[in-house]
This record gives sequence, C-alpha cells and structure tokens, in this order.
Amino acid sequence: MPELPEVEIIAGGLRKTVVGKIIQDIIPVWDKSFENRSSVKLSGQRIESIGRKGKYLIIRLTKTSLIVHLRMTGQILYMNQINKDQLSHIRVKILFNDGSCVLFKDTRKFGRIYHLEDEQSILSKVGIDALDPQINLGYFSEALKKSGMNIKAFLLSQKYISGIGNIYVDESLFRAGIHPASAADKIKGNNAGILYNRIREVLNTAIENMGSTISDYRDTFGNSGNNQNYFKVYQCTGQPCEVCNTPIKKIKLAGRGTHFCPNCQKILK
Repeated sequence: MPELPEVEIIAGGLRKTVVGKIIQDIIPVWDKSFENRSSVKLSGQRIESIGRKGKYLIIRLTKTSLIVHLRMTGQILYMNQINKDQLSHIRVKILFNDGSCVLFKDTRKFGRIYHLEDEQSILSKVGIDALDPQINLGYFSEALKKSGMNIKAFLLSQKYISGIGNIYVDESLFRAGIHPASAADKIKGNNAGILYNRIREVLNTAIENMGSTISDYRDTFGNSGNNQNYFKVYQCTGQPCEVCNTPIKKIKLAGRGTHFCPNCQKILK
C-alpha cells in the first residue's frame, strides 16, 4: 500500500501538472471506484490546489473536493493525452478541457475516489499527518504515554499519527533500536526522542528517493521509486543485520508481517 512518502510524491506530480486545469468530465469505468457524495457538478470546476493528509490525497476544486485513497494497488497517472496502450485496469478517468487527463489505475479495485463538499466527512478520524509541524516531540511523547498498545500497532493505527504504514514503521523502529512489541507507553525520554527523529528521517529520505516500489507503486508519470534499495529490515528476512550481522527476523504483530533485528532492537519495559 502506498504510504505517506508515495502519496506525497504523487501529490507533488499533480501540483506540477494539473493545478489550474478545468475538469471537462469524470468517467467512472468501474462504478465502485468513484463515490459521488455531492450534487455539485464536477464539469467546469477548476483544480485549485493539491493537498495530503496521511495516506489520503486531496484534490481541491472550485466548489468541492476529490479525496483519493489508493489502498493496495491504486495509481494516479497524468497524461497529456490518453494512451490506449496504458488503459488496462483503469477504474476512473478525469478529463480536462485541454485534452490532458488523470487516470486512476487499480488492479485489485480496493482504492476509492470520493467527490464531496465536506472533507472532514472522510478525514475527521484521521490523525495528524506524520510530517505536520504540529507533531513536535512533546505531542509525540504525550501520545505514546496515553497508549497501552505495542508500538507497532500504535504507529499503524492512523488514529494518533497518520501516514506511516508497515514499511516505514519497521524501518523507523530498527533505526531507533526499539523492538516492535514494546508497549508505546514504555517509550519515554531519550527513547521517545530518538524514535520521533528516526520516523521523520525515514519518511523524508523515502520522499527524496521517490518512494518505495514493492510491486504496484508508480509516481504520477509512471516511474518506480528507488527507496526499496535502501531498506534495512523490511523484506530482509534472514539477511544479516548491517549493524551486528544477526539474521533479520520476521514475525506477525498487529496483524502484519513485522521485520526486525532480534539483537539490536530491545523490548522496552
């Protein structure tokens, strides 16, 4: 699933290409991929800005908004004109009056585009974005203190902090030297500060590397990311830890495959 870095790369591509364009039409090729919650017409509306909260992409129009959740295999592709050779698995077409378009490609059909007037009807329960300036060390430490969940589940929940998924939780915890089964409320003081900094470093580095392409992720122009080439633990099961040479282990935690070094990452008590 595309996480914060991947969605930010897509948002950046759309900021460069579609802001200011006028929508001619939106065509749902597969009806369930597009959920229209507004009676306001989309045709004739101008794209005013592109935003993001966690893993949600926000396309703000003249009167309404489009909110995109890519889920497992969703892609947002910009084209100057429709290329018929790239129309497989296209679920929604957004056509502009200059002949260009944005195509929503989604092999597994889990992704959604919502058209609505009130963004909060979708986003109200989504936690503060992990790279929002509001999340300082004080906020992060207080959120940890109030949770009895293991830190893996806490970071995946999207309730307190949004945008961090399985890849970047594993990578951040490894760099912080914290076992994923550690209780969130046991991560205090210096450990909380280290984890806070490592999360931001991991996310920003992934953005610099144009995201992680495991299988389906592509940027707005169809390019793969490079960040998967720099994973320390994610999908590295059995490989030697680069710090201590202990084989990376994989377990199931918080319902997800979880990668860590059993020597470098300690359970905090």
